Amino acid sequence: MHESTRRLLCRVAFLLGCVVPTLCTLSWIMYRQSAWSIAAVEDHLSDSIGLKCQIARYYNPKPTKWVFEDVHLQRAGEDAVVVPVLQAELINDTWQLSADSAQVAWTSRHRLWEAVQEGLLLKRTGKQALKLNVTEVQFQEIELPPLRHVQVKHDPTSPTAMASWAKVGLQDNAPTIQLAIDTSAGLPSKLTLHTDHLRTDLLALALPPLSDLGVDAYYDGRISFDLMGETPLVELQGDVLQIDLSTALASKFHLQGAGNAILHLSPVVIRTDINNIVRAKGAIVSHNSHVSRRLLNQAAQHLGVSPLPHSPIEDMFAYHQAAIGFDHDQGGLVLTGLCGNMPEGTMFASRERPLVFDNGKRMLASTSLTNAFYNNASPSVPSSQGAVDMARWLAVPSVNGAHQGATVIATRPTGSPRY
Repeated sequence: MHESTRRLLCRVAFLLGCVVPTLCTLSWIMYRQSAWSIAAVEDHLSDSIGLKCQIARYYNPKPTKWVFEDVHLQRAGEDAVVVPVLQAELINDTWQLSADSAQVAWTSRHRLWEAVQEGLLLKRTGKQALKLNVTEVQFQEIELPPLRHVQVKHDPTSPTAMASWAKVGLQDNAPTIQLAIDTSAGLPSKLTLHTDHLRTDLLALALPPLSDLGVDAYYDGRISFDLMGETPLVELQGDVLQIDLSTALASKFHLQGAGNAILHLSPVVIRTDINNIVRAKGAIVSHNSHVSRRLLNQAAQHLGVSPLPHSPIEDMFAYHQAAIGFDHDQGGLVLTGLCGNMPEGTMFASRERPLVFDNGKRMLASTSLTNAFYNNASPSVPSSQGAVDMARWLAVPSVNGAHQGATVIATRPTGSPRY
């Protein structure tokens, strides 16, 4: 072979084997760092998530791992979620996402839920699962404790397509919440929230009746949200503990009280679009406490309870135990005395004897409860804004429109426990 031919071949080999790959690599690196590449990734993420996504930069140290820096998920031009650093890695057909911190705009919570439904729960054709771990989530625009050690799992092949777990607050003994979304019907049908020690003032953001129960009051139980019905329903099954009677009675009804109480819910169903109690069954229990004598007199007048004779000069009514069962179902109300080791129907008792009896489990109109707490002179004309609000919560609701205009009678409680 001629010398010039050999030189030419060597130059071509060097060009193809060294120069061209080097230029391609440099060009690819420059493209990956360019605004065009970042815009392409932002568009892909925006389409997948359902919110406009902006990132400052990204890189992937290996084909199955990505690192995104300064991630902004936006709604209507404003940040809904901000994540300083988000890592994503595909391991065994599961996307593992992790972040040290995230900030969530409280006003965007509804749009975020829509994005979760549209981007994850309604797209169940793939088989890749997703696991998200965030060390701390802080909320903007509202004073709420942060969520710590947030874990979210999404499996498109499971009836419970999504489950999550988190601690609420910074304390070592902070309460936990667990959330599960049932998609066995093909669409998100029920969202269930379990909590062991969640303060009622936090729940009151969604359920106003749980406000002003005292700084130590907390909820322990389950909350279920119906996602498939024609009307939005929330069901509570659990206990509200450490209710401060002084705070609750004074703030809600301008009445006096002292001591603590426990509210057992088994269950209570609320229609949230009109703030209305559809059904409510449970009991309120209290020991060694006091309530205003005026409340007792109003209860005798409007609820038909039977207090034993007492001194007329006492402003406060003291008792050793109180246990009152309630069963409210679309306009009808039954109150039952459930004090243990006392005659049947005892609602309040001292250590030795009963103090107040129920009305023999007679059916009452739900408005009677409003009249008893607010001492309305007329059953049909509320005496204050508080009475109006309470009457609205207890008014006869209609879940599907079938019961409007009908008289509905509550079922008499059977087999109620004694306390």
